[in-house]
Amino acid sequence: MFTRSTFFFVFLAFSGVLLLLPAPPPAEAGPSFKNYVDSLYPEAADAGVTWETFEAATNGLTANTKILKFTKSQPEFKRSIGQYVGKRVTSGIVKNGRAMAKKYDRTLKAIERKYGVDRYVVLAIWGMETNYGGYIGNSDTLRSLATLAHAGYRGDYFKKEFINALLVMQQEKLARNQMRGSWAGAVGHTQFMPSSFLKYAVDHNGDGKRDLWRSAPDALASAANYLKGYGWSTNENWGYQVSLPKGIDLTKADDTYRNWVKRGVVRTDGGSLPDKGSATLLFPSGVEGLAFLATDNFMVLKSYNFSDAYALAVGHLADRIANRHSPLAGNWNVERPLNKKERVEMQKKMQSLGYKVPRTDGRIGLEMRAVIRNYQARNGMTPDGHADVDVHKSVMAQ
Repeated sequence: MFTRSTFFFVFLAFSGVLLLLPAPPPAEAGPSFKNYVDSLYPEAADAGVTWETFEAATNGLTANTKILKFTKSQPEFKRSIGQYVGKRVTSGIVKNGRAMAKKYDRTLKAIERKYGVDRYVVLAIWGMETNYGGYIGNSDTLRSLATLAHAGYRGDYFKKEFINALLVMQQEKLARNQMRGSWAGAVGHTQFMPSSFLKYAVDHNGDGKRDLWRSAPDALASAANYLKGYGWSTNENWGYQVSLPKGIDLTKADDTYRNWVKRGVVRTDGGSLPDKGSATLLFPSGVEGLAFLATDNFMVLKSYNFSDAYALAVGHLADRIANRHSPLAGNWNVERPLNKKERVEMQKKMQSLGYKVPRTDGRIGLEMRAVIRNYQARNGMTPDGHADVDVHKSVMAQ
């Protein structure tokens, strides 16, 4: 009698012969979900996944096509940045964060000493990701990742994360029903993707497990380890909201704090800028909105979620929990954010025009903002480095 595993190896044995035969026309656009999942075993085995783990994780696995609609509704890119930050950084989440700061005071101090990462930033990530563990997600992680991989969402990314999830399951000796998380496969209090789990998850409480589901200390320490791994600079803030003098040269957006002070830039909350270090002038919603001086740590926050809105919300929430800054002052520029298609086509068009675009995947980082600033200066626009509808229209008309 042929078992599932027997069939797999018989298929491999005859694959060399089958490749010599004319390929029949495909009966469908791609392999069925089951056939697709089964086909991943060789790659999983190369990564170190045993057949026993693969069988336990995939036997009876079915697709969850309902989650595909969520790929088009991520709030960081649907709402304006002001709407997103305002909705996420509320008095309630600040209050709860301060309560958690007291509850885990000893743990957070130990984590800060060990990893050199601001304890309040770690708290803010916890608050942003799962409301301090209030909801860590209950989706079947393996099912979610396999569904997204089969659909081809984001290329091979979710296929790799599916295999990484198998490794997490194997290394941590977990049953499939213990692998629960968000619809996109992130798990635990601080929502780690499987690849991040394998690289950065730690056992902080010393019980021999890296338990991001049930151990808040493990999850918080893992988040700190993640930020440290991405280059977090100890004793440096993520950034500051600032007010600018009239007529300041916006084309020079990178400068030392001392020079920013000389140029008339001041903190909006009345505090002093650091004596040492440097920062980049950032207009998250354009020159008509709020202005910030962002440090390299701002970009480290974006490694957690590549969104200015997310990084600003985490940084601002951390400051509010720590009671070291006042609420943001002034009004955001309310605008329609560019969607991913528009961002990608703008980047590709700018690249074709000879601009040194760092990437054409729709991500707008500080490097891309510098390119946009250059374009704006050359074309008579205010060089705020912000990718908005007007910049997109201008670029596409070239």
